[in-house]
Amino acid sequence: MQSSVAKWLVVVLLAVIATCLLVEVSASRSSATPAAPVGPAAAGGDRLFAVAGQISPETYGVYLVDPNAGSLALYQWLPRERNLRLMAARTFIYDVQLDAYNTQVEPSEIRKLVNQQKRLGEVPEE
Repeated sequence: MQSSVAKWLVVVLLAVIATCLLVEVSASRSSATPAAPVGPAAAGGDRLFAVAGQISPETYGVYLVDPNAGSLALYQWLPRERNLRLMAARTFIYDVQLDAYNTQVEPSEIRKLVNQQKRLGEVPEE
């Protein structure tokens, strides 16, 4: 019981840290650059997403995703060392351009099944 409370406390603390990072990044960007125009072009604006999650049975972390740069980073909280470390970082701009990679069923096969289902007049279940 006490162990699960401690784990959730770490998750909450990581979320607070991620929020502080977001506030700091947005404050430094807003003071260094002129205000962006309001409208559809600015709707996706300078956003950085942070998601706290469990990495292993004993550790938690924060995933940072920058959709504008097409990159992500994973930070792991090491409770015994009381340290936050960068585990991985990479760009995903080329990854999302692939039609298929390391999948069991190719998208072309799914397309054939969907077209066959439409020809038979079947209604998909919800």
